[in-house]
Amino acid sequence: MKDSEKKYTIRKASVDDAEAMHRVMCRAAEALRDKTLYVCDDLAYVEHYIQADGFGVVACNEEQAIVGIFLCRFPGREENNLGRDIHLAETELDQVVHMESAAVLPEYSGNHLMERMTGYAQELIDRGKYRYLLATVSPDNPASFKTLEKCGFQAVMTKEKYGGLMRRIYKKEL
Repeated sequence: MKDSEKKYTIRKASVDDAEAMHRVMCRAAEALRDKTLYVCDDLAYVEHYIQADGFGVVACNEEQAIVGIFLCRFPGREENNLGRDIHLAETELDQVVHMESAAVLPEYSGNHLMERMTGYAQELIDRGKYRYLLATVSPDNPASFKTLEKCGFQAVMTKEKYGGLMRRIYKKEL
């Protein structure tokens, strides 16, 4: 059976998924030749955003193993809210959702899982409360930024972020 014929399940993550999600992030990061394209966060980071200041989405294969992850974060008025970078008004910062971290196991790339997880994550966002979806992507990572663009995001600016890494900031208004 071709990968394109396989069935994948996209669902909201629970804290019980955190370790498997972290493993996907680490494996995806390890597989990259250019280690500046994706920065793998630690397990505590994943657990925190699933439980407190955001949520996660996972893609599972037919055996229900997690093969892709997507984390969203509600930054509020934190200093690192990307809305500050793109000059949103202070009163609009509470309406921002960061499309924070996404990864797919290398052997599952090409199955449009990132696009499906991005779409599912958007369905989970309270549109009465949030208006701006913001994300950062390396300008050297066309697979990721093309996926965001397919999902309706537009590049707003490119700037140095995360300790000296160049990143494009993408925005989508709900």
